Amino acid sequence: MQPTKTIKKESPAQGFRRFFRNVTAELKKVNWPNRKELTTYTIVVIATVFLVSFIIWVWDIGLTVVFKAMGFYR
Repeated sequence: MQPTKTIKKESPAQGFRRFFRNVTAELKKVNWPNRKELTTYTIVVIATVFLVSFIIWVWDIGLTVVFKAMGFYR
């Protein structure tokens, strides 16, 4: 029979400190983009949002025309 291990419970304050210490350690491991990469990524995201918005807008207009022609939408 193995001896049972006692588990020491930490206080909430110790838990918060450990959590933020781990978060800080993980953020130090992140490979942050430089200014040029960040600008490029931002432009790509904005362009993608506009493109997808345009596609949805075109679909909306097209379906509205189709449903109006079928008499479902006035």
